[in-house]
Amino acid sequence: MPLQDLLFAALLFLLILLLLFLGRKKIVALYRRCFGKQKSEETFRIIEENRLSGKESTLLRTYFKGLSYVIANETDKAVAEFVKVARIDTTTAEIYLALGQLFRNNGEMERAIRVHRDILLRPNLPDEVRKQTFFEIGLDYKRAGLFDRACRTFEEILTRDPKNFAARQELYSLYENLKEWEKALTLHDSSPSTQNEINIIAHLTTEVAKAAEASGDREKALIFFQQALEVDDSCIDAWLHYGDFLKSEKQLAEALAAWERAFRLNPDFVSLITSRFSKLKEEERDKVEEEFFSRHLEEFGEKRKFNLIYISWLIKTEQLTEAGDRLKRVMTEKRGDAEVFSLVRNLLNKIRISGDLNRDLYDSLVRNFFSTQLRFEKAYRCRKCGYQLDVMVWKCPRCATWDTIAVR
Repeated sequence: MPLQDLLFAALLFLLILLLLFLGRKKIVALYRRCFGKQKSEETFRIIEENRLSGKESTLLRTYFKGLSYVIANETDKAVAEFVKVARIDTTTAEIYLALGQLFRNNGEMERAIRVHRDILLRPNLPDEVRKQTFFEIGLDYKRAGLFDRACRTFEEILTRDPKNFAARQELYSLYENLKEWEKALTLHDSSPSTQNEINIIAHLTTEVAKAAEASGDREKALIFFQQALEVDDSCIDAWLHYGDFLKSEKQLAEALAAWERAFRLNPDFVSLITSRFSKLKEEERDKVEEEFFSRHLEEFGEKRKFNLIYISWLIKTEQLTEAGDRLKRVMTEKRGDAEVFSLVRNLLNKIRISGDLNRDLYDSLVRNFFSTQLRFEKAYRCRKCGYQLDVMVWKCPRCATWDTIAVR
């Protein structure tokens, strides 16, 4: 739980305590004076002015002290003060909820679970408090790495309260992290607020298909690949892996058509297509690569990512002069791709070991490289949070958002 949420919860519990011990008129006056423009050190004097009993005064002093530690982000000291509060007033469940949250945020998972479980043992516990306690126990299990227990807890909450959005989000996150893709898909589909997120549904359906294929259930895999494309015909993830599936079924022409569709949807992801060509048999690979580049060179030859992949192919096929000319033009952009470093290295090595050493091209590449490639950045970047990656994924590892990773 973020610090501001924890602080809000603590303030709420404080008001509950005040309501227990003071009359309504005193509450209004005390609240205005405590949270108006008064300095924090005046809080204790205000409490004394309202002539609280010794227990009330001690309780509020300790509570305010705990809050000050929460604000200062000194969790250990805050825990110690809220333990004192709980000892002074053993009847208010909300105090123990706050204490359990502090234990969890402090990494003391056994104590957090024990405190929250003890709340459920109380007789005549209000229904809202019981619901919140179950939710807190689910968070405790999740933080402790007890994912099966966390799933069962949130599943039970949703069985009793299908509209509990917070529990639904926690359970969905757990299903994704545990790669329980069918459960995640079912949960996502059953939520009215997410039924229009067709791109996410397509990704989840693709993951179900991939898992089915990995387990050997190819009939199920085919059904779910096709369902994913029916849901969202623009899902690159689905087209790529559907092509992989078709290739494994010895349907190469259909596989190439699926990969072609993925390429057309976003040509910047060209490396995701050509990397699949490299897994073909040698005689198939050479023909497929040559046809692919000749078919798309005129339209996409000046696009940076396509150009880099094309240069790599030129080097591999020993068309070194054209590769060198294109690579020198790329280096003038001064963008510092790690891919450029790899291409320069490979091309220099090819020139060096070739029987006909092109000294001018060799010297030019070396000179241009050191004068232009001043930094190296990762190839992919999340449009939402800025996280950079070396490899393409469809869900950002940092912000957990689908379809925000783009070529840098």
